[in-house]
Amino acid sequence: MTVPGVGPIAALTFKAAVDDPTRFKRFRTVAAHFGLTPRRYQSGEQDNPGRISKAGDRDVRATLYAAANALLMRTMAGSQI
Repeated sequence: MTVPGVGPIAALTFKAAVDDPTRFKRFRTVAAHFGLTPRRYQSGEQDNPGRISKAGDRDVRATLYAAANALLMRTMAGSQI
């Protein structure tokens, strides 16, 4: 909740969905658990990343997306540029 745009609802939703953080060996497996990593289409020398896989809990994914969007928009609005 120290990140601007992430409130108690987003934090509690993520905490409840992760439940036991020790079951994930790396942070990338958490993203894959919620379907936030792109699908990979590989064939020979071709490596085409696709859209996000949308696996896992839809509500958690939507909450994380809203929090990231709020963070990015708030950062751009307060920028000196």
